[in-house]
Amino acid sequence: MSDNDLTVEEKVAIAALVISLFALLGVVLQYVQAVIGRINGLSIRDREVLGKWAEHAKISFRWFRGEVQYEAPIIFMAASDNTRGPIDDKEIWYVDGTRESCEKTRVELPTNDLRERVHTHKNELATWILAIEAAQMMERDSKQWEANEWRKFATESGTRSPVTLPYKGPVSLAVAIQPMRRSFDKHPAVKRPYATTAICHIIELCAVLGIYWKEFDRDNNKYRAEGNGYSVLGNRVHDFGLVFTFEKPGWPRFEKNRVIPTSEVKELSFGNVPTFYRDKKDDRNWKAPINEQKDLKTLQLGSRTEIAETLNLIRCNEYTTQCYSDETKKHVHLFPVVFEVLAMLARPFHIKDRPFTYLPNPVAFALNKQAFSPRRLLSEFRKRLNFEINTDQGPKYTPPTELANIDRLASDLEEELPKRDGEYSPKCLNDLHEAIDEVGDSILNKTSKDVVLDVLRRHVQEVLLAINTSQRDIDWAEYSPTAAAPPPTGRPTHLPMSASAPGTPAQPPLFPPLPTDEGATGDVSFDDLLKTPHEKREAALIKHYFDDIRIRAVSLDDTNQHYDQEAAQASKDIHYSEPGYDGLGLVGLQQTTTAQTMGTMSEDGTGNTTTHSSPRPPTLGINSRRATGTFSNGRLPPTPSRAETWRKHGLTNTEIRRNTIWFALVFRMICWLLLHDFDKKDVQLPKSELMGSRLSVFIV
Repeated sequence: MSDNDLTVEEKVAIAALVISLFALLGVVLQYVQAVIGRINGLSIRDREVLGKWAEHAKISFRWFRGEVQYEAPIIFMAASDNTRGPIDDKEIWYVDGTRESCEKTRVELPTNDLRERVHTHKNELATWILAIEAAQMMERDSKQWEANEWRKFATESGTRSPVTLPYKGPVSLAVAIQPMRRSFDKHPAVKRPYATTAICHIIELCAVLGIYWKEFDRDNNKYRAEGNGYSVLGNRVHDFGLVFTFEKPGWPRFEKNRVIPTSEVKELSFGNVPTFYRDKKDDRNWKAPINEQKDLKTLQLGSRTEIAETLNLIRCNEYTTQCYSDETKKHVHLFPVVFEVLAMLARPFHIKDRPFTYLPNPVAFALNKQAFSPRRLLSEFRKRLNFEINTDQGPKYTPPTELANIDRLASDLEEELPKRDGEYSPKCLNDLHEAIDEVGDSILNKTSKDVVLDVLRRHVQEVLLAINTSQRDIDWAEYSPTAAAPPPTGRPTHLPMSASAPGTPAQPPLFPPLPTDEGATGDVSFDDLLKTPHEKREAALIKHYFDDIRIRAVSLDDTNQHYDQEAAQASKDIHYSEPGYDGLGLVGLQQTTTAQTMGTMSEDGTGNTTTHSSPRPPTLGINSRRATGTFSNGRLPPTPSRAETWRKHGLTNTEIRRNTIWFALVFRMICWLLLHDFDKKDVQLPKSELMGSRLSVFIV
């Protein structure tokens, strides 16, 4: 049929049908456009936004509605041999820096070219992809650096590397990922693809990557962390939850500064420190609240309040705890004293045969090793210890075998370690680790915990008291210990005459200004450290420790010749309560001192027989200013006479035990500080209650 055979009506009908079909098509297209336009997250199906994860994004329709489904990671921290993740029956991908791991986690293998590490034009990319890339870079670069360190050691020593390179064994802390399908329709308030994690895991992830928190304000929902070329910002999104963004504004580096991949980092990140009193097999079963502990298996050091509570747990006196609860008190000599407590009690977190030494700082104060040298501390410690046990010019006692062992370990380390801090080969780090273990196994673990903690607490009490005692206060107390004000003349009459101008009579010196501190005042001051040259500060500190602090921490003389009689009596009570205590101190450590060596010395250090049932009257309370015992002329001795007793008569058996424990603690402290490093800008912020918290947070 030709067009000429169609009537006008038929032509009009056909034209109307065609127009109607076009109109129907337009309506359908408009409907489709409306349906598609209402799909949330349609624009994310792009490699510029999701990278390789975009290949797993798709559009699905349900009841004439479309939605974008995509896969995003659940990020968590676990041991590399862990098989249980947040999603059951789903494979866990562990980040190890290899090409296969990058393919599994769907990220590009980071380049080694520094010029390509920082981009200012990839603002559309989901920031959790940068976090995964950072973890891959950390594993790859640190393993390469580790292999180079062992090769360098093998070249210098002329031996083969004792470990297989690169390291491929299991680790107790790794970044783990599980993919999970998500839909934007479930959370319309969020416009960007997001990864899921928990608040504890993002804190741990930041710690592993060398990112430390600058602000952690849960009241105002403000969170900010930065470090090692990365930045993390967090805030609360209404009707959604805590949302974090991960950015790379700088050049990250994962070599010597790589954090030790050990499970204890999960506790250190929150200010909690496992001690050597906690068995490693109990780590995963650690379910009791930390703040309710009574056995000191964990130190809490994340805030001033937590430090004070920890010192209370160690049974320090009130003045010592006030040095941290009261911000006007001083607590630093060469470094914050709390790091002494940390290094004396904390486990060694170093992994043998691996050269990594950095840890997240669990303490509310920074540790700057540029201000002091642990290496020089070791040298001075060895020098003083070797001099004492090999000459007769120090305290009279026969050194026990444990003390000779400490001297041997210190001498070996002094000979092997380089003179410069931080330039230690993996073999040197292994030796430091073994020295810590040997001191613990041979002395500290064989001694009653109460005795070890008693020596530690008296050491800390005396150190903090010396830091807060000025030389001016000591001078005033020596001039007139019982007077409330200077004599009317303003000059003491019993002091040596001061130098005068020629032709004029000599005049006694003026009284020093009255002390301004109303708290306790000791008879040892660290003021001289302020004027000591930088290279000599360690020698000055060790001299104070050997000559002043040790006597006060070890002595059990509770007569009025000792500065703190109450502390000495409390220590004696602890020893008397030891099972098997025979009154001579022969408990725990091997004693080589004989009765002939000890002479007639008894446990009070005076030559007189004493018993536990006749305690001395206390003369120094927790907050009193000074001991009130005086000589016949009304003046206090400039130093406790117990020091002279040590040199003339020797130590009691119990004091020899305590002396060995003190040496073990100080030596362990120095070795621990040599073995571990902290970023000098890293300071712990209070968040210990979030350890193990599974509060969901999101990375966009």
